[in-house]
Amino acid sequence: MSYFLMLIFGAMHFISEIRYNPGTGCEQKYYRIKETFRDRVGKVRSRILLNVGFLSGLRPEDIRDIGKGLTWMSEHGDQPTILGDAFARYSDTVRGHVEKYWAMMVEQGSVDIVQKVIDDSTAEARRMVDVGTMKHTDARDVGAEWLCLQAIRQLELDKLLEKEGWSESRVNAALSHLVTRTIYSPSELKSLRVMKENSAVCELVYGRQDVLPGYKTTYQVAPDLYKIKDKLERHLCNKTDTLFNLSNRILLFDLTNFYFESRKQNSKKAAFGRSKERRNDCKLLVLALCINTDGFIRYSSVLEGNMADPKSLPDMIGNVILKSPVSDNPEEKALVVIDAGIVTEDNLKLIREKGYNYLCVSRRRLTDYELKSEGKTVIVHDCKKREIRLREVEHNEGGDYYLQINSPSKGLKESSMKGQFRERFETELQKAKDALGKKGGTKTYDKVVERVGRAMGRYPSIAKFYDVTYTRSTKNTNQMSELSWRIRSEEDFDRDSGIYFLRTNIASLDEKVTWDYYNLIREIESTNRQLKTDLSLRPIFHQKDDRSDAHLFFGLLAYWIVNTIRFQLKESGINHYWTEITRIMSTQKVVTTEAVNALGEKVQTRICSEPTKDAASIYKALHYKDRPFRKIKICSTQQDFQKNKNAVLQRNTS
Repeated sequence: MSYFLMLIFGAMHFISEIRYNPGTGCEQKYYRIKETFRDRVGKVRSRILLNVGFLSGLRPEDIRDIGKGLTWMSEHGDQPTILGDAFARYSDTVRGHVEKYWAMMVEQGSVDIVQKVIDDSTAEARRMVDVGTMKHTDARDVGAEWLCLQAIRQLELDKLLEKEGWSESRVNAALSHLVTRTIYSPSELKSLRVMKENSAVCELVYGRQDVLPGYKTTYQVAPDLYKIKDKLERHLCNKTDTLFNLSNRILLFDLTNFYFESRKQNSKKAAFGRSKERRNDCKLLVLALCINTDGFIRYSSVLEGNMADPKSLPDMIGNVILKSPVSDNPEEKALVVIDAGIVTEDNLKLIREKGYNYLCVSRRRLTDYELKSEGKTVIVHDCKKREIRLREVEHNEGGDYYLQINSPSKGLKESSMKGQFRERFETELQKAKDALGKKGGTKTYDKVVERVGRAMGRYPSIAKFYDVTYTRSTKNTNQMSELSWRIRSEEDFDRDSGIYFLRTNIASLDEKVTWDYYNLIREIESTNRQLKTDLSLRPIFHQKDDRSDAHLFFGLLAYWIVNTIRFQLKESGINHYWTEITRIMSTQKVVTTEAVNALGEKVQTRICSEPTKDAASIYKALHYKDRPFRKIKICSTQQDFQKNKNAVLQRNTS
């Protein structure tokens, strides 16, 4: 629907109706002063301004002139000099009635009522736009950005940076880059392009669309944050403990590594090691993490790429104690859950000396043990509903407590792997045996023994079940005439498949609780998956060690935001991974809409779209606001007004 641009006009005049006049006892004309005008929308309106009553002694011409005089007063106001010029041609009677009626209308507020109607119609006209002039521009993603920014403010990261003396521009640059890193996982250069072209994060942080952090400022954010790493981690630990009432009674320790896409020749930390991604062609950095059962980080450290797992634990334990002092109450001792890779007798002794309890997988398989005669077999199930049997091992005085885990599904897997290794080992032995009868084959006794030894070293878990017999040649004692082998016992070969042991120094844990506590180690595995996959911390492209360390710590800050959001969503039964959360929230956009309204003014609105049903449920579960802003801007000059007015009139007449 299009609207004509209308000029406001108004005219005061008398209207009359026949009424009974008690003063004269007959019917006469009863007069009222009425104003007819057209509002800003274009509607014709009329208002009764004053009930004059019965008039006598006035000619029709006088009544007409009184109306003209009141109209002039309405348009020009109370201006004495101009009033005298305007009414010079009117009689004293007309001037007297004009002044009298105008004073009465002013006293009663009748004139203001008309002006209020005009003002209200102006506001209404501004809301009426010509759909033919409407266009949408500068659409940006805002849902995930608004979610992360509210989580950052919930953690009060911005307040901490302000206390550290950061200027407002540095804080805003850090928040913008951190939100972008959390959602899009880009490099610094790509992060600038995302902020400029795709995301509304700078608009949320700075409050303006035309402001972006500088190139150098963006590259300096991660190193500057790394300089206050300990303060940031301590603040985040304390804040999450307070917000979510975390106990930190159970701590999970683990290591993971990240590979480089460069040679890193001058690095003091990057080194070749055992890559969890099997990238043996790349140098690595090791990240040591301690988290609680809710996934919040208690300690982190970047170590050399060839750091052995057990060597990292003493430093981790010491730093965790600094942030979470050990309670003197034995009932409140923290339980450290660690994987077999970190378990050594020295490390377990260190954990006890520091005042912690521990639970781990036994690094060695028990051989000489007995199951408790009066103990019961507890049946539990894994995530795929497969049965697992738990039996307590007979306790030795002064030693740790062991729990036997018998997993048939794990046993099948180990049997299958053993079968493959057995086939490969026997193939190597058969090749060595066949070479004894071939021309040019290896027949020297020492060489054949060495060849078999290399095969045993390649498959040590299988070779221990074999007896290999070497027979020297009677003709030439330096050569071997026969090679044979046999398996000691087929029963021993698969006897221990699927069996391993959990070890702890706590006597009060029963079978089910011990199993449940150990399975909390899956939480740190989930953390590592989020860091590497959801937040794309691998591979590392930085060349300098300090930049690599800052890169990993910046990713950990992003993980703090992610886990703060996911923890609260889990409390409400929403268990999405971060990639799914960002997909849902990306449906919310912010867009600029421009149009011409009924006054010919150019109206510009910056509006966030309504969240979808899934996005709204996420906002509700987090108790966050679902939209950051709604801006309306009317940008027009008198020249724009006339130009738009002529355009609309021309379009409607054509």
